[in-house]
Amino acid sequence: MPRFEKWLRVVAAAAPADEVARGALAERLLAVSHFLDKSVGGADETEAIHQLRVWTRRASAALKLFEPALPRSRRKRMKKLLRKMRRTAGAVRDCDIHLDRLNSDDVQAPRRVVRALKRQRRQARRDLKRLRRHLHKDSRLEVQISLLLEKIAWPKRHSSRDAPPFSSFCRQQLAPLAANFFQLAETDLHDNEKLHALRIAGKRLRYALELAPAAMPARQHQELYESLNEIQDRLGEVCDQLAAIEHIREWLSDVKKHSHRQRLEKLLRREERQLDQLRTRLIRWWSPARLRRLLQHWQKTL
Repeated sequence: MPRFEKWLRVVAAAAPADEVARGALAERLLAVSHFLDKSVGGADETEAIHQLRVWTRRASAALKLFEPALPRSRRKRMKKLLRKMRRTAGAVRDCDIHLDRLNSDDVQAPRRVVRALKRQRRQARRDLKRLRRHLHKDSRLEVQISLLLEKIAWPKRHSSRDAPPFSSFCRQQLAPLAANFFQLAETDLHDNEKLHALRIAGKRLRYALELAPAAMPARQHQELYESLNEIQDRLGEVCDQLAAIEHIREWLSDVKKHSHRQRLEKLLRREERQLDQLRTRLIRWWSPARLRRLLQHWQKTL
């Protein structure tokens, strides 16, 4: 597979923000188009689906960061399209993750559950194939990408008729994303919905930070990115565990045979114990002092 560059390094800090936007979005949308092509069929299908999800998130982060330079209608259309691709690919990816989990567990999963999950995956894959075919027809995706890129310009309604330097513009755009993340970080991590919202906010901030190497000193940028990576890993462990438990409960509601229910109930108890351990470890690590230090670091940088 070709390598696409997630870091926006080869730009000058003083470059006009709209010019930087064009290059950043072109790279990310090209990656989305490539992995959509590879997402159905071929030896690397599973990895392509994973990369499709990742690059749709990166492209969405670029849409958000460069929003002032993008035409509203084109931006909204591309945002909706990226969300559709991410969710459709995500349905296949989730089935793969749950099948791997069941196959690796020492508790033997009921064959009925495994068969149902495989049927679900086949349907999700058909949905992805149908979406890919739709976007290939008349080169719909490529046309939408071209129309968006050619319309990027600094709007005349802004106080300055010239696009601002990328460095100051980028830090200004990162500030509300960071503020939203830190606001959610102060909520109760026992609340599953808020925990999930915090993870999503962290992902958005991390993907936006990949666009910012030219906007801040290299050492500060690296430290902020590494801190977000660690937070995301810890949040991901808990959120993935919550998703696994939710699916086991769904399977339990559909299974009637006593022996099958016993297996799933045993698996559920084990996963719930694991969840308690992971959440306790997260809460102990995510201390008020750690949060305060990280917030001060972000405020100093931005």
